[in-house]
Amino acid sequence: MPFPAKLYRPEHTPATLRLYRPTKLRYDTQAMAMNLKTSLYQRHLVALPLLAVLSVVQAADYMSPGLTPEQLLQKPGSEQAPLVVDVRSPAEFGVGHIPGAINVPVSDLEGRLNELKHDNGVLIYCINGSRTRQAEAILVGADIHNLYHLEGAFYGWIQGKYPIEKGGVKKSGW
Repeated sequence: MPFPAKLYRPEHTPATLRLYRPTKLRYDTQAMAMNLKTSLYQRHLVALPLLAVLSVVQAADYMSPGLTPEQLLQKPGSEQAPLVVDVRSPAEFGVGHIPGAINVPVSDLEGRLNELKHDNGVLIYCINGSRTRQAEAILVGADIHNLYHLEGAFYGWIQGKYPIEKGGVKKSGW
């Protein structure tokens, strides 16, 4: 029996050459597809409840009650309207903010607490809620009463296509 040059090694006998011959691999594509579908289904069974728990935990980790954009829009200009404070950077504030909001970045918050005393409360927001939580901790520690956060943060405000004011940095008391 002739041996192919690339498979033949002089130290091997014809009996051991069978180990080095290439074999034809067969793939059962239907079985592979079923395994993939099953594993995706099993992942969803675990992931969906986990996402539900995480969303509840994320909503629950605020220290203040939330106001929806609709609730905030019902109050502007009225005597019951809270002071709206954007805790993002001045550059972010200039790109777009809630009409009537003032800009007090989280980094400046402790030095400007006297500006945040308001009879109808203070609503704080940032783009996604992370700086809102930081500001909330500072304001609760400073004994600011009637503190609220914007549900959905500014990202939710943008997605809801609510009015946005652009430009100039408004600073309270300056």
